[in-house]
Amino acid sequence: MNGLPKAPGEEDQGKPVSESMHTAAYEFTHADFRTSILDDLALSRAELLVLTDEASAMTTAGQRVREIGNFDMSLIGRIEVNGMMVHRSWQGTKSNALHRLVVPEGIGLGGKSIMLQKPVWVRDYLSDPGITHDFDALVAKESLRGMLAVPMAYEGCVLGAVYVGTREYSSFGDRVIAEIQSIAETAAVTLISAQRAATQTELALEAERKRLAESLHDSVSPVLFRIGAELQSLRALGDAQAIHDRLQEITDQVHAVNASIRRSLTGLTARPPERELPVGIEEDCQAFTLRTGIPARFVPLTESPDLDVSRVEALQRLVRETLVNVEKHADASTVVVSLSVRSGRVTVVISDDGRGVDGVEAPVRGSQLGLGFAAGRLERLGGGMSVVSDDENGTTVRGWVDAIDGSST
Repeated sequence: MNGLPKAPGEEDQGKPVSESMHTAAYEFTHADFRTSILDDLALSRAELLVLTDEASAMTTAGQRVREIGNFDMSLIGRIEVNGMMVHRSWQGTKSNALHRLVVPEGIGLGGKSIMLQKPVWVRDYLSDPGITHDFDALVAKESLRGMLAVPMAYEGCVLGAVYVGTREYSSFGDRVIAEIQSIAETAAVTLISAQRAATQTELALEAERKRLAESLHDSVSPVLFRIGAELQSLRALGDAQAIHDRLQEITDQVHAVNASIRRSLTGLTARPPERELPVGIEEDCQAFTLRTGIPARFVPLTESPDLDVSRVEALQRLVRETLVNVEKHADASTVVVSLSVRSGRVTVVISDDGRGVDGVEAPVRGSQLGLGFAAGRLERLGGGMSVVSDDENGTTVRGWVDAIDGSST
């Protein structure tokens, strides 16, 4: 049973979907299941939950459910475009067969779980008559047999599903399912909180854009109207010198409007020195996500100091080269980049949950030319770089420099 013994007196409460009791998909109902503490916290202190990074939370949830029964594998899928679920986080897989797999509602084990909005399990995925078998070839590549899928839901809205699997025939008891359901509920709260935080940020940005648009309209529109009226008045002038003088006045006004617009645009694009590095890292993470479809989140743990250009460029170069390495070689589901300042040292950390090499403390994937150049640049500034990788937890790259600001160089 691969670490799935039932507690004393525990009985399977699953209800077979089909008549085959040996290989039937099971639905699970648990009317008395308590609301999690985190869910209660979300109702009263939702703003606290956004401190947990969404991608890291999904990875943590995958690790926790796998540990409950010493399962061979865990997956977390998110419902995304057109109601389709996409596998976005995984632990213990032997291949990439199930990575980023798109699962329609009702299809396979996970699709059935989100359709019914209930936990569903099978003792043998490949032969169970209670599920569709669209993904048998992919499941076979992982040598999976027993599997359980639990929907992630918040206030009746299904956000995805949490899976666990074993590479032998397995059944799943009430206690194990209830524990995984609790983790799935916590993960759903985290997702909702992160989405709400993102919405609030978008609303704040929209309000700022509206304010800037109104400011430009109020300052530029009256001048443009006056210029148009004066151009119309030229038709009534018969004196060439008067026309020339009036055109010069209009030209001066156009130059003034142009200067006003330039100042406004400069204000929109200018960054305070202490924001240069965080903004640059955020832009790199967004570009990586758009390019690859892999979520990359930036988490500033502390305020960034006013760094000189060479230090900003060295740290940002490390982030870019590491993201390129992840894209080419890691087969990761998530990337998290953090920035912190402690004891006068600025550190960036880039962590992925992809394919690493056990016990290696050096650059481990690809040609490494880019990372080598980035490391050399940091060293010339008195900083350094480290790479720690293993085959279960992905790779973590750290780069650091002393926080000497631009005013001292």
